Amino acid sequence: MLVVNYCVMLPNIGKIVINYKKYSKLLSFSYNRFNYLCIQGFFGKTSLKIPKNFFVEIDEESIKIYFDLQKLSNNKKILKSFYSLIVFSCYGLVYNHFIYMLIKGIGFKFKLEKKKLIVYSGNSLPTSFEIPESLKILDNSSSNNFSIFSGDFIFLNNFAAKVKNIAIPNKYKEIGIYLEEKL
Repeated sequence: MLVVNYCVMLPNIGKIVINYKKYSKLLSFSYNRFNYLCIQGFFGKTSLKIPKNFFVEIDEESIKIYFDLQKLSNNKKILKSFYSLIVFSCYGLVYNHFIYMLIKGIGFKFKLEKKKLIVYSGNSLPTSFEIPESLKILDNSSSNNFSIFSGDFIFLNNFAAKVKNIAIPNKYKEIGIYLEEKL
């Protein structure tokens, strides 16, 4: 995957280098004036907020993250999570994340209309969800299941959780919305 080099430049400044030269045809990086790191991939784009005490520099083959070594003990978790978020976002934008949803029960079904997902869950009225542009739904030609995918893992899981909360699975009665597979 991405190659990381950790080095000390000046006595108080540390640097982590993420080399993406091998993936430069699949990924592109930039940052904007609002202090966001923008990542563009085959399956879309995402923006990550750059933490306060970090500075990011981007060139043709690497991303350099600079930080204060004196504050490293306080910022170690933030640095590690920011690095992991960059790698995980890159993975999603190149390979995509999938969730397979299944609904079980009498009168329970999914219905896909244009840009809406309608869930019939045994209540008197169905529940409707707007499908955001960053999510793609594959129609499995069945009213009981469908696959959903996106390059943004967190956004995908938040959407799936909203849908799942309409009919929380009951394993004893075998009804509700189940997340069968996560790829």
